[in-house]
Amino acid sequence: MTDGKFHRIGVVANLTKEETVSILRTLVPGLLDNDFLVYLDQELEGRFAPDRGNVQYGIPSDVDLVIAVGGDGTILNYTRVFLETEAPILGLKGGTLGFLTEGRIDRVAQWLREGRFQIQKRMRIEATIFRGEARDRQFNALNEFVIHGYGYSRMVMVHIDVDGKRLRPFSADGIIVATPTGSTAYSLSAGGPLLEPTIEAIVITPLSPHTMRLRPIVTDARQKLSIRVLSGRTEIVVTVDGQRGSRLYADEHLVVSRSEKYTRLLVPQDYDFFALLNEKL
Repeated sequence: MTDGKFHRIGVVANLTKEETVSILRTLVPGLLDNDFLVYLDQELEGRFAPDRGNVQYGIPSDVDLVIAVGGDGTILNYTRVFLETEAPILGLKGGTLGFLTEGRIDRVAQWLREGRFQIQKRMRIEATIFRGEARDRQFNALNEFVIHGYGYSRMVMVHIDVDGKRLRPFSADGIIVATPTGSTAYSLSAGGPLLEPTIEAIVITPLSPHTMRLRPIVTDARQKLSIRVLSGRTEIVVTVDGQRGSRLYADEHLVVSRSEKYTRLLVPQDYDFFALLNEKL
């Protein structure tokens, strides 16, 4: 994309969604009719082919745009897969409730050709797990990290430092650390605040805290959170964007901070976050 326009477009899809094939049958011919070069994910070979036009299977690393067809979970997955590329991601709705996907499938090719889009830079967060003082493993999320007990529901004691300043320890089922993009996801269901998705901040939302005095907190994105969980008899797990997980052992703690990597989401020129809230909530 050297002239501000897209030429080479990769298409990925979650074929477990019933609507996906129907969306692809509208989307792909529309792109081809508008002279875009279309590269379908290798996993689609043998499972989907357009009724007309030529496509290639396998998405090269230098595509100008990636279109992901599915629900918000599909978008979260492919933002991680394509995290190291410069290509923005456009999500097309193949699910139900979603804040990351566009539903006007029949208009996509036209407004891509006419340049009727904008690119939003969405903040990500990273979590580094330390064993003692040594870095052990690291994860990156667009929506959230959830630190929680595994298996039977048991409360855990959570200790959080924000830039070295201690919040009061509390007992809860766990804790959600979310981005502004993730504020409309699990954090919202747990009573967290809604944030406009392009600002930079970190949301701390306790999961069913055993106190009436503790409320969700929004911190500056430049601040680092150090989280220790005293599990008692419960195994502790860190879940990343609801899709990946890692055990958190007794001698480990978690440091969460703003990531240096951002997700670039392509949205229509008329994108209206507040209209989405009115529609979906």
